[in-house]
Amino acid sequence: MFLIKVTYGDLGSLYFSSVKDLQIDEVYDYIKKNERIEEALVLWTCNRFEIYFYPGDRETVEFLEDYINEKSLKHSVAHGLDAIKHLFLVSAGMDSMVIGENEILGQVRDAWEVSKRKGFSGANLNELLKKSLEIGRKARRENGNGKRVRSVAGEALDQIKILPGQKVLVIGAGDLGTQVSSFLSRKGIPFSISNRSTERAKEISKAFGVRIEDFDKKKWKSYDVVITATKSAEIILERKDVMNSKIKTVLDLGVPPNVSQELPDTVKLVNMELLSKTISANNDGTGDYATRSLKIVNDEFEKFSQKIMNVDREEFLKRIYDYSNKVIEEEMKYFEKKPYNRENKAQIKKGLESTRNKLLGFVVNGIKNAKDIRSSETVTKMEMILNENFSRYETKKTKKVS
Repeated sequence: MFLIKVTYGDLGSLYFSSVKDLQIDEVYDYIKKNERIEEALVLWTCNRFEIYFYPGDRETVEFLEDYINEKSLKHSVAHGLDAIKHLFLVSAGMDSMVIGENEILGQVRDAWEVSKRKGFSGANLNELLKKSLEIGRKARRENGNGKRVRSVAGEALDQIKILPGQKVLVIGAGDLGTQVSSFLSRKGIPFSISNRSTERAKEISKAFGVRIEDFDKKKWKSYDVVITATKSAEIILERKDVMNSKIKTVLDLGVPPNVSQELPDTVKLVNMELLSKTISANNDGTGDYATRSLKIVNDEFEKFSQKIMNVDREEFLKRIYDYSNKVIEEEMKYFEKKPYNRENKAQIKKGLESTRNKLLGFVVNGIKNAKDIRSSETVTKMEMILNENFSRYETKKTKKVS
């Protein structure tokens, strides 16, 4: 398993200005161009963009890096057990801007569903995602974090003051817009929803009993508080859109930013970069949760990694011996065509097997002693060669039958 990621955890507040236009469908369409990638999952939230994929080697990594380099200023690569542990930490809320946030579990689950629909969710990803969600639930259940609902949306709303009677507008009806709407509703704050797609806006309108505002900047000017929560690649609210309006506060939760930073001095702007600094200070009070959750992740990771390593070794070694047995069978067929003492057949086969074992001895020992064969590019290449040779044998059989 390989991972290419651009995250707040790696870049800090630079993340919010680093990520450019990203569309999930576009990412999967790009991945489909590489026939070597069999499984993939794209996880994009307000503080991470990650692509998990299998199998991986230098060529597939470089293929995806070509895409990422156009969308972000900086990225990092993890593979094998490091990629697996990272996903476990993500699900436990340990790699989030808001430590212990609850939304990430749903986001991982949703990303898994998209991967299934796109035809990229195979046995390896399914096993990994199932376990990561189990770990995420366990971390919150055993540490009581479910009682302390933490999320980016919740922390963000705490940073602005909404006075009684002020008109509030939420722009964006995606996951983040829905979270913001939910928090406003729970606080008893009336608001309107605006979205490019009327259908998504209708869903929020029905769920929270709020009115739908036209996706029209002129209409937005009549609101006191505007909250943007879209994944638009373009600035949707500029200085000229705020001038001569009632807008006093703007909360920009967009990544990349939805709002220009050049707003009038009379307007208070809180964006993700500013928000990250405040949240970082608030995370100081999550020490107990972080310590206990990290122990859970480490313990579960140790058990999971040992399990998959044992299975990987057994399956790979079996494939090597299956292939070598086919080679021996071919050689025995060659000897049978030649005049030789039939009584020596068993000895010839035994000799071939002994030669095979000596030649493969160092390879087998290397695989048995490897800490993580999933992250080995050499093993990946060997698997590809094995598959190609198995295919040749199948092709030979088909020709003989026909």
